[in-house]
Amino acid sequence: MTQKNMVKDERRKYFRLLEEDVLTCELFSAAAFGSTNANKIHTFTKSLSEGGILFESDVMFDIGAVLKLQIDLPGWEKFKPEFYKSEGPTSRKPLIVLGKVVRVEVVSAGRYDIGVLFSAVDSGHKLALKKYLDRARKNRE
Repeated sequence: MTQKNMVKDERRKYFRLLEEDVLTCELFSAAAFGSTNANKIHTFTKSLSEGGILFESDVMFDIGAVLKLQIDLPGWEKFKPEFYKSEGPTSRKPLIVLGKVVRVEVVSAGRYDIGVLFSAVDSGHKLALKKYLDRARKNRE
């Protein structure tokens, strides 16, 4: 089910990886912070870069809305900088970022492409994402 390709577009600042990975997103607000009762949306990524993500959703978000995204990228954890890594397998956790909706396009009736620009990413996770994408780009070339 996973299709991985790369897209070259000279206008883009970052390499985009076309990949279907599990994504959970929800509106982020101070009122919802730490809440387990939030309205989470489960979908798949369409493309991913260091700067943002594109995904399809049956929920339309407003331009400027802030989303909390949990992206399940298989193998990204091995690129995380850590003081000590044991010899065993790294625990599998999603990449969690905050992002701002910058694009909404109708795909079909009730389906939308949502473009999100990352606005808050842990610095160690940002480095891990960069290395993950660099490896994916090298594997595609």
